[in-house]
Amino acid sequence: MTTHPAPDPGPAAFLRRRTGLIIPLLLLVTGIVLGAGTLTMDVPANVATPGPQMFPTVVAVACLVFAVLLGIDVLRRPEPEQAAAVSASSVSAVPSASSTAATAPAETTGTTADETPAAVRTRSNRWGVAGLVGTIGAFIALLVPLGWLLSGALLFWGVARALGSRRPVFDIFLSVAISSTVQLAFSAGLGLSLPPGILAGVL
Repeated sequence: MTTHPAPDPGPAAFLRRRTGLIIPLLLLVTGIVLGAGTLTMDVPANVATPGPQMFPTVVAVACLVFAVLLGIDVLRRPEPEQAAAVSASSVSAVPSASSTAATAPAETTGTTADETPAAVRTRSNRWGVAGLVGTIGAFIALLVPLGWLLSGALLFWGVARALGSRRPVFDIFLSVAISSTVQLAFSAGLGLSLPPGILAGVL
């Protein structure tokens, strides 16, 4: 009878099966930073309700809630361990009598090693995470010089690409439409002006 080694219960194995925790961690950090910035925001006394703190508060709370929910889901349902394919030839160049006897029932029933389904471990999409983090970093750096309309469109377009969208031209028009809608919602609905950037004379 062939025995398989028990899975490693150490911290490395624990983290290897829970690489998806990076997304809840990023959401948690984003929610904390956004919440701290919202609480320390300098709001004029004559600003009408709901004021400029409402939208970032909603986003910060949403980030924290989703971070907790995703973290619990990853901890409860970790990624499966990858099955190690160990052949008899790797152990010994010449099969022994016991190994020949052990493989006899498989040959009798017509079952081969190739027919055994192998457990495949699902890995995290590192390129998608890197693209998402890079897009957010570029948005933060370009918000003031480019303005919300362009940097916001870049943010939505980059997030769509990082999440797997394969329609770049359509995403450009959709991103501009979303950023324009947010711009109008802030200016007309809340009476606030987002950074105009290079479009200061146009907006």
